[in-house]
Amino acid sequence: MWIRRLTLTQFRNYRSQELSLPQGPVLVLGDNAQGKSNLLEAVFLLATTRSERAQTDGELICWDVLDEPQPVARVTAEIERADGPLELEVVIAGRPRGTARARVPASKRLRVNGVPRRQADVVGQLTAVLFSTEDMELIGGAPAERRRFMDVMLSQLDPVYVRALQRYGKVVTQRNALLRRIQAGESGPDELAFWDDELAQHGATIMGQRALAIEALAAHAREAHERLSGGAEELAVAYEPRLEGWDRVRVLAKAEALPDALGDALASGRARDIGAGMTLTGPHRDDLMFSLDGVAAASFASRGQQRTAALALRLAEARFMAERKGDLPVVLLDDVLSELDEERRRAVLASLGEWDQLLVTSADSDRFGEGLPAATAVFRVSAGTITEA
Repeated sequence: MWIRRLTLTQFRNYRSQELSLPQGPVLVLGDNAQGKSNLLEAVFLLATTRSERAQTDGELICWDVLDEPQPVARVTAEIERADGPLELEVVIAGRPRGTARARVPASKRLRVNGVPRRQADVVGQLTAVLFSTEDMELIGGAPAERRRFMDVMLSQLDPVYVRALQRYGKVVTQRNALLRRIQAGESGPDELAFWDDELAQHGATIMGQRALAIEALAAHAREAHERLSGGAEELAVAYEPRLEGWDRVRVLAKAEALPDALGDALASGRARDIGAGMTLTGPHRDDLMFSLDGVAAASFASRGQQRTAALALRLAEARFMAERKGDLPVVLLDDVLSELDEERRRAVLASLGEWDQLLVTSADSDRFGEGLPAATAVFRVSAGTITEA
């Protein structure tokens, strides 16, 4: 899978940019704050319909056009896939001039081959894996970062997961609101039964798919990390479900029993949930555990080790997605070589030619030395304009 043509209109710092991209590795050079990360963000937006960096969709609209009567950002791509060509479009319409910004959010329209589609039908049409400098948070940051990693990966692979995740999020929000009303004496505990059943059904789908995915991903991550580290450490990744008495092994072995088990746990934990005013059991509290040679990476790994582990995880994600989809994803590496020693840099460079299309950014071409594949295309970006070097 690869992007043949990418068009950015009023997206971030790109006023108007059309870019023809080749297969294979593509190096994007430029100083900081010129648009390198924005370019990768645009590709990832097409794959997932969401930005990894923006808090709101409106932030993606070029700052210079926010005072226009109807500010609009548009990202389109012509994509070559194993099963034929594809065109994707994401349009973000901002607030009309004079509208109170805090009250009217930006709206987003999605199209596949020119036909309007829902989010669940667009996610995964293009598959992409993004490594960024923030990915060290996957190793040492909050559990929410690791849950988001699982959700973004699986959402690109299975629309059933997308729908289960969307419904589950709404159910947790409704159940938490009801718990607070019960806490205040405005509702009764018997009203929880409906929401418990909904949560158990959709939560079991999420947990089952996460367990299967991480089991396969862990093997790829171990192999990728061995290459990147020169065999210096062994990386292990383990899924940790938030359901008392259940670990990843039991989830894998008895997935059919998950809905009942989750429902029973919710029922038995009602008093605790009411006291807390929130749902304390379920996949919205799952986590991943990373260890190097059996030691928790979050606590004891150096920054270089954590960065290597995060990169190995992203490369494993790409391999796993290729297995599931039968088509290699587009790989996006943002400033991948910083904070890596010379040996690990060489290992990264040696892997660049393995993908149908890989976009890697850097502010310093000297970091790549002679390690780039001969077929690498080189582009330069300056102030939101990209030219081929």
